[in-house]
Amino acid sequence: MECSADRTGEPVGASLKDLLARTRARLKAVGIEEYQLEGELLLQHVLNIDSARMFAALTDRVDPEVETQLHRLTVHRESRQPLAYITGRKAFYGREFEVTPDVLIPRTETELLVGLVLGWVTKYPEFRSGVRIADIGTGSGTLAVTLAAELPHASVDAVDLSPPALVVARANASRFGVVDRIEYFEGDLAAPLAGRNYQIVVANLPYVRSDTFESAQQEVRREPVLALLGGEGGLDVVRRLAPMLEPIMDASGSIVLFEVDPLTYVGAVEALSEALPSARVRVELDLAGLERCVVAELG
Repeated sequence: MECSADRTGEPVGASLKDLLARTRARLKAVGIEEYQLEGELLLQHVLNIDSARMFAALTDRVDPEVETQLHRLTVHRESRQPLAYITGRKAFYGREFEVTPDVLIPRTETELLVGLVLGWVTKYPEFRSGVRIADIGTGSGTLAVTLAAELPHASVDAVDLSPPALVVARANASRFGVVDRIEYFEGDLAAPLAGRNYQIVVANLPYVRSDTFESAQQEVRREPVLALLGGEGGLDVVRRLAPMLEPIMDASGSIVLFEVDPLTYVGAVEALSEALPSARVRVELDLAGLERCVVAELG
């Protein structure tokens, strides 16, 4: 670990342990709940090291420039800028994805959709050799990239209304070596996919209710409104997409999965049931026992 020294050769600057304690204390003072973990992540980001190396070097002293950089980033976090936007990275399903303020920050809850898709493909092995997937509202591309990486024979079409989001999504596809199996479309929901056909459709659409957004954490309100707000009842975008699904779904066997707000899942069930009257519609719970995903199966 690099550090500077005075004329006597003695190291100067704070130790890693001191910097970690100081950063945690500052984050705690402004009410950040996960101040201990976030302090670690900020320090690891500045030093470009992993957790194991950081804890092994706690007694090392660091260069004052590192201390200055850590202070600057901590100021950003104290102002409630989301940590993922500060570090430019967010973990999702075992991978570190690039994120920017142009995209929604990936949530752990969304990993449920990945698990359900992989389980469905396992159940129907005839699709393993060439399954076609649509990711509607791809954002940073976490679902499209993860599914392409986990299903080596899959082809994925990913749609988003935001050109800057698609830039991030393409970067993530390149980062994880699946760019050749994902095609990106700029447009509104399923409109760019007309004439295509899929066995799997995933959609993590804007579903935050207007009243909920007003009382949300400051960090959430820093994320793109376009990717969050689902209207007064949280279902505006879900209800627009549902009638567009049947023409793009494989009638012989396909599945659509919506991530939803547990407070409004009933409306999502109704929208899918009405749009896909022959489908089997069910609700899946997340690890917290909340209604997180509405699933409809055809065939």
